[in-house]
Amino acid sequence: MNNRIVIIGGVAAGATAAAKARRTSEDVSITMAEKGRYISFANCGLPYYTGGVIESRSDILLHTRQSFGQRFNAEVLTGTEAVNIDPKSKRVTFSSGGKITEKPYDKLLIATGAKTFIPKIDGLDSVPCFTMRTVEDADGIKDFIEKNRPQTALIIGGGFIGVETAEAMLHCGIKPVVAEAADEIMPNLPKIIAVNLREKMEESGCTVVTKKFVRSLRKAERIEAELSDGQTVQADFVILCTGVRPEVELAVSAGVQIGEKGGILTNERMETSVQDIYAAGDAAEKTNLITGKKMLLPLAGPANREGRTAGCNMAGGDMVFKGVIGSSVLGFQGFVVAQTGLTYEQALAAGFDADYVYTEDVNTTSYYPGHGYIFMMTVFDRKTGRLLGLSACGAEGTEKRADEAAVAIYSGLTVYDLEHLEFCYAPQFASAKDNLNIAGFVAANSLRSTGFTVTPEFIYEKIRSGAKLQILDVRSAPEFAAYAIEGAVNISVNDVRNCTDKIDRSLPVYVYCAVGFRGYLAVRTLRNLGFEAFNITGGIEAYFRVKKIS
Repeated sequence: MNNRIVIIGGVAAGATAAAKARRTSEDVSITMAEKGRYISFANCGLPYYTGGVIESRSDILLHTRQSFGQRFNAEVLTGTEAVNIDPKSKRVTFSSGGKITEKPYDKLLIATGAKTFIPKIDGLDSVPCFTMRTVEDADGIKDFIEKNRPQTALIIGGGFIGVETAEAMLHCGIKPVVAEAADEIMPNLPKIIAVNLREKMEESGCTVVTKKFVRSLRKAERIEAELSDGQTVQADFVILCTGVRPEVELAVSAGVQIGEKGGILTNERMETSVQDIYAAGDAAEKTNLITGKKMLLPLAGPANREGRTAGCNMAGGDMVFKGVIGSSVLGFQGFVVAQTGLTYEQALAAGFDADYVYTEDVNTTSYYPGHGYIFMMTVFDRKTGRLLGLSACGAEGTEKRADEAAVAIYSGLTVYDLEHLEFCYAPQFASAKDNLNIAGFVAANSLRSTGFTVTPEFIYEKIRSGAKLQILDVRSAPEFAAYAIEGAVNISVNDVRNCTDKIDRSLPVYVYCAVGFRGYLAVRTLRNLGFEAFNITGGIEAYFRVKKIS
C-alpha cells in the first residue's frame, strides 16, 4: 500500500491537507515540512496583530509543531526547506540548519504558497523595509515601532494587504502614506467602488498617492522616497505590500507543468502533471467557475478547500475541488468593501454580453437608528440574465450581500431569481426588500425593457461633450438646492403628474433622484403619460462617483 505522504509547506493548504489526510486514514504516515518557524498561523490576521487589534501573539498561532503533530499523528518539521524533488526515485531533499536530509514519498503535496513581489527600487536595501507575509514579518514591524517610535510609514502597494496595513498603522498612531502605481487603490475592484474606500482612508488620516510608483529610496534624516513624477515623500520606514507571486521554482525543477498565469496546473483532484505529485494553495492555479478559465487567487478560503481535497485523495479518498468565483472582503475603519464573481470589464473580456446596474439602499431599515448605506454594482449577462458578479461598498452588512450574491452565482441563478430570493428580515438587520432583491428588480426590469435605464457614465459623457440634455431631478427642493447635476430642472416626484407642462415632449427626458427609486417611479409615470423618459441608474450618488473617477 502507498502510505507515505510528504507535504511541502504548512499554513492554509499544507496544514489542512495533513489534517484531512489523517481524518481519511490512520494507515498513512504523514510528514509536513515548513521552511518557516510556524506551521499553522493566521496570515490574514497579521495586520490586525501588528496594529494591536489582536493583542495576543498566541491568538494568531493556530497550532505549534508539537500540538499539530500530536493531534494528527504527523511528523512536523519547521525551519526545514525542500530544495529538490526527484520524481523518479520519489524522494525529497530537505535543508535544515545546514544539514541535508532526504525523505521518500508515495504521495507528495507542493503547498509552497506565494512570495511577496519585490519591485526594483533603487536604495531599497538601505532603508528600514519590511514585508507583511509571515509572523516573523509582523514581529519585525512591531519591534521596529516599539524601539524607534516612527511617525510615518510608507506603504508601497494599495491592494488588500496595503489597505489593511494602513489601518494597522493608524491604530499604532502612525501616519500611513500609501503609494499605488495603478490608477486607483484596490485595482481588482471597479474604480467606482474603490474611490469610496480611498476617500474613507483619506478622511481617516491616510495620504494616498495613485498613478505613481516609487522610483528610489534614500536614507537621510528621514527616508526620502522619490516617486515616478519627481515628487518626494518622507517616511520613517517602509512596508512592501506589492502583491504576491506563486512560489513554483521547486515544482518547475521537478518537471511539474506551470500554467499561463504562472501557477502550478492541477486537475480537480489537485493532481499535477507529474504522477503522485499534488499541489494546492497560492502556488496553484484555480479554475474560475464562471469563465471556465484558469486564474490565480491567493486567498485562504480556496487554499483550505484545495488542501482538504488533496489531503483526502493522497490518503486514499475521493474528492474534487470544483473551482472558485473570487469572493473577497476588506474593512477599513468600519467601511466595508466586498466583491464576488466578475467585474463588468472581466465579464466583457470573458465573452459575455454583459451589462450592469447601480443600486444604493440602507443596510437595515431607514427608520432603525444608526442605519447606513450600501452601494452596489451588479453585473449580469443580457442574453440569459445570469448573475455574473457583484461589487459593493458601504456600511456593515455589505459583506452579507456579497455572500448572498456568491451563493447565487455558484448556483447559476439569474437576476430574475434575485427578485424572488427570500432573506432574513428584521428592522435591525435588513429591509423587507433586501439590497440584492432590489438589484434583481432593477436588473430584471432593464432586461424586460420596463426599467428604461441609462448609466451615469452615459450622462456624464454627454454633458462633458457639450450635448444639451433634458435632465429632471425628482428629489425634494432642499435636496436639489444642496447639489444637482448640471443643467437639471427640479420637479418633485410627487408633483410630476401635475407639472408635465414644464417638460418638453419632443425631447428625451433623463430622470434622477438620490439613488434611483424615486427616479424609477417618475419615469414610469412619464412613460404612462407618453414621454420618452429614462432613469439614471444609481441616481445622483452614482453620477458623482462616476464624475470623480473620470
